[in-house]
This record gives sequence, C-alpha cells and structure tokens, in this order.
Amino acid sequence: MKIWSPVVKALKLLSILLMTGALYAYAMFQGGYVSWFLFYSVLVIIVFNAVFILYPLRLIEVERRIDRSLLSYNETVKVELIMKKKIPFPFIFLSIQDEVPYGLEGLGQIPGTIFFFAGAKKLYYSYEIRGSKRGEYYFSTLHLQAGDLFGFFQKERTVELPETLTVLPRLRPLQQWNAAAVNDQLEANPAPAKPLEETFSVAGVREYIPGDKMTSIDWKVSARVAKLVTKEFESQDGKGYMVVLENNKSNELTEKFEGAVEFSASIIDYCYKQDIPAGFTLSAKDDVRLEEKSKKSHFQRIYRELARVQQETTLPTGTVPLAKRFSGRSLVYISSCLTLQRLDELQRLAGNGNKLVICYFTNETNNTLEKERLQRLKRQGAAIYLIQLKGLGYEVTS
Repeated sequence: MKIWSPVVKALKLLSILLMTGALYAYAMFQGGYVSWFLFYSVLVIIVFNAVFILYPLRLIEVERRIDRSLLSYNETVKVELIMKKKIPFPFIFLSIQDEVPYGLEGLGQIPGTIFFFAGAKKLYYSYEIRGSKRGEYYFSTLHLQAGDLFGFFQKERTVELPETLTVLPRLRPLQQWNAAAVNDQLEANPAPAKPLEETFSVAGVREYIPGDKMTSIDWKVSARVAKLVTKEFESQDGKGYMVVLENNKSNELTEKFEGAVEFSASIIDYCYKQDIPAGFTLSAKDDVRLEEKSKKSHFQRIYRELARVQQETTLPTGTVPLAKRFSGRSLVYISSCLTLQRLDELQRLAGNGNKLVICYFTNETNNTLEKERLQRLKRQGAAIYLIQLKGLGYEVTS
C-alpha cells in the first residue's frame, strides 16, 4: 500500500488539474458571468488546497498540560491539549487525539477532538481522567490530522510528548482491633494481645522542636511541666520501623497482593500521622530501600514506591536472606501469602532478637502448619496481626 501511495496522490492532483482545465475551457467557450464566476470560485478553492498541501504540520506546536503529576486514589485530573500555529492557516478540519494509558478511567469525554474551519492561531481542548487504579502511567503520543475540502489530501503527524502520572494506592481506615479473635485462631488458651498503639509504643518524651506534628505532642505531660513536649516512639535501634512488603509472587493472587499494597500504604499513613519514623523495602527486591525517617517528603517517596511496586515471579540471583538484610532492625512485615521458606526466615529473625510485627492476610487456604509456625513466632516475641477487608476498611485482629 505504501508503494502505491505516491501514485494515488499524483492521480488525485491530476484530477484536480483536469477539473480546473475543464472549468476554464467551459468558461472560455460558454462565456458569461455565471461561467467565469464558477471558474474563479473553484480556482479559489484549488489555490486554498495547494497552500494546504504546501503547509507542513510541523509548523504546529503541540503541548500537553496535566494539572499535577501525583494523584490520590480515585482523584480526577484535567488534561489540556494546546496547538499553536507558527503561521496561521484556516484548516478545513484539524483533529488532535491523545493516547491515554491503560488503567486510567475516562469521565465520558473523548481524549481528542476535531476543529472545523480552525483559523485561530491557538486551539485548546481539555478532558478529565480519574486515577481508579494505582500505578505509574506514561503518556507519550499525540496524533494530529488535517484534510482538504474534497477529502483528496490528508496529512498526519505523530508527536512524542512523554509525561508521567502517578496514582497512589488507596488508603483505607484501620478499624477497631479485636484482640480475642486471632488468639482463638492461633492458640487454645487466649491471652490478651497488644493493640497497634502499644506495638508502636511510646518510649519517652522530649522537648518540642518547631516542625514537630501536633499529633505527636503529649498534652498531659505538656500541661504538667508547663511547656510543649513531643512523644518519642520506641524501636529496637531507636530509628523507627522498616516496613517490608512481600512481593514474591509464588502462588499469590493479584487481588490479594493489591490488598497487601493498600494495607502497607495505610500503615505508612498511620506512621506519618503519628510521627513514627518508618522505612520501606520489598522482600524480593534489594534495590528498593528507604531508610527510616519521619519527614513528609520521605513518606511521599514511600507512597510513590507503593504506587509502582509489582510482583516478582522469580527472586533475583544473590538475594540476601532476611536475617542478614535486617539484622538488628525493627520490622513490620506485610504479606498475603507466607510460604514455609519465608516462615522459616521470619523465625530466624525473631530468634535473633529482632522486634518483629507480622501483618498477615487471612484466607481459606491457611493450613495447620502455617498456623503452627505463626504460633511459634508469637511465642518468640513477634506481634501477629491477621488482616481482613471488611467493607471500606481493614479489620485487624491481634
């Protein structure tokens, strides 16, 4: 088809010239006002088409503007497409079409439009999209198309405009913690279990420093000592907690993994609001590691990593065991699928004296051996939390 394209264009041009010649011959032989009026009217259109053929679409500058590059879950954003003509020209029609990455939800608007008789030097079009699924999305290509009055000639141009839009995971509320439920599942004689607030327990207070969050101020102690003091949370090394997300695929379903990602984001959000230093890393990827900090920019980096995290089907070669990677660290380990190998590694971590909090998504496939290993981890001092999605929030039992 591409071979015949120049031939087709030449035939179209020849047909226009023949039509012009025929009209001229008609005007010469027929004479009169109507004949010459018809000839000159068609001649104007033909000259217009000739200028259109000579006008390159590269003289149109294209721009894509996105209000912001970071979206919360289910948040909408406006995308504006702008065309600027370096040399004004009244196109019969001029269309622009954007390619929206898969996973972003439209709001009933087409990501493109057609401008008829577009004589303005600047043309604008906007549409809205919703971030209904976490991820990092890449905009790239814009398509321009223009044509003449007869439809004989059409021009197309593809413009590469790379843009990145990040949709953060959904944040769900952590509902009331039920201490008895998980004890009934893990042991015959239920014992009182610590809630989350005690797991991330307060080690002491210090004098308030400008920039500390209001939620971390201990108002009772502040009233007693007549000055503002801030709560400090304890951890094994005094630096906070490292949140570890299990992203090894194994037999794990995608829906369960997405639930673990959203729960990780909710835990990180809890740490941020309570001014608890937190880090983040992945079990199957050593190169993603954000050390424990409590600044807002640090937590934003964690949210971005959670937005782009993917399951790993195979472990990288030379992966360091958990006991070596996190020796002497305080860990919050989040998983929706604990293999026996992973349970053994967690047992070694707990046996080394690490402060260990395990957040585990329960399911119907949990077998007796898994429950026995979790019970053994609990006896070694690990805090076990079973997670279930109930309505819009998580039911956490400890």
